Amino acid sequence: MGRPPRNLPRHLLDAPLPAADSVLDAVTLVITPMIRLLVACGVDYVRFAAVLKNTFIEQAQQELKVQGLTDTDSSLSLLSGVHRKDVRFWRDHGLTERIARKVPISSQVFAHWAQNPVYRDENKQPRKLPRMGTEVSFESLVRQITQDVHPFTVLAEMGRLGLVTVEHQDGQDWVIPSERGCVPPPGSDELLELFAGNLADHGASAVRNIRGGTPLLEQSVFASGLTEASARELDQFSRQLWNQVRAEMVAEATRLYLQDKGQMNAHYRVRFGHYFWSENTESNQPPFLSASDLS
Repeated sequence: MGRPPRNLPRHLLDAPLPAADSVLDAVTLVITPMIRLLVACGVDYVRFAAVLKNTFIEQAQQELKVQGLTDTDSSLSLLSGVHRKDVRFWRDHGLTERIARKVPISSQVFAHWAQNPVYRDENKQPRKLPRMGTEVSFESLVRQITQDVHPFTVLAEMGRLGLVTVEHQDGQDWVIPSERGCVPPPGSDELLELFAGNLADHGASAVRNIRGGTPLLEQSVFASGLTEASARELDQFSRQLWNQVRAEMVAEATRLYLQDKGQMNAHYRVRFGHYFWSENTESNQPPFLSASDLS
């Protein structure tokens, strides 16, 4: 009998990481739209670099923790590239406050409106509701989500965001949902919160797959060589698909939330997303259609 195979060194079993220059090129491409937003909003390089300095230190600290190493000032400085005096200043003044990723009450209400059959019409779309009432009404809808915020307050906020309108018909007020769904208006803080949460979680999922471990869902379908009319048709088609998937996902997430509510180990959060983008490339590359699956 031959000898059993030798155990491979740990570093050969770990997922190989891409070269630093390749990562820098890829990240530069990813952050380009964000840089455009910063410039448009009056945030220059100096101000952004000051924020990045703290972020580099924080992420270096997390990386050392993952590797089981002590986060001394020297190790943080070496890994992050930030000067030791800046590391010491950061440590003395505490960690940067994390941005809370809480789902606004208005989004929760609209999601329940779109998911609960009692509040939908024959086309499975959110239907207009009488403002007041103990049964099927906007008031009862809000009460199913929260007992801490008054339905009138929620209505005022959703009206401000353009998610609903109110019409007086047949002697009573009716709340009518926006046809565009739960999408806050451009320039609003609520839309910025969605922007941050969606892109941060998408990025975290993609980075997790690059670094190895249990693969996470991170897929897309890419097509080129299309006319503008075809791109718009695919845009509409993607919205139809999302409406179907969203309803099913919200229903299942609601079921599991109610099942797990109150359990000591219920500390996980999830985000399931969908996006669509089109542009005029004006390139000479041959058209193709592909589905990329990074999971």
